[in-house]
Amino acid sequence: MIYRKLKKLEGHKRDLQSLIIAAYQSGADPDVVMIRVSDLTYDLYELEKKIELEKNMLKFKELLALFFGFCLVLIIVALFKNLL
Repeated sequence: MIYRKLKKLEGHKRDLQSLIIAAYQSGADPDVVMIRVSDLTYDLYELEKKIELEKNMLKFKELLALFFGFCLVLIIVALFKNLL
C-alpha cells in the first residue's frame, strides 16, 4: 500500500520511455519527431523528480512509523512500570 504510488510512477516512466522509442522509430518528419521527443524527455525528467521525491517521502514515512512505534512502546513500558 505504501509503495503503490511509487510503482504507479515507475510504470508511467516505462510508458514514457516506450513513447520516446516509438517516436524515434516512427517514419514522421524529423523536426516533428525531435519536438515530440523533447516534450517527452521533459515529461520524463519531471517524472523522475517526482519519483525521487516519493522515495524520500517513503523514507520519511518509515522513520515516522518507527518513531511512533517507539513512543508507543515507551508509553506501554511506563504504564506497566507504574502498575507494578
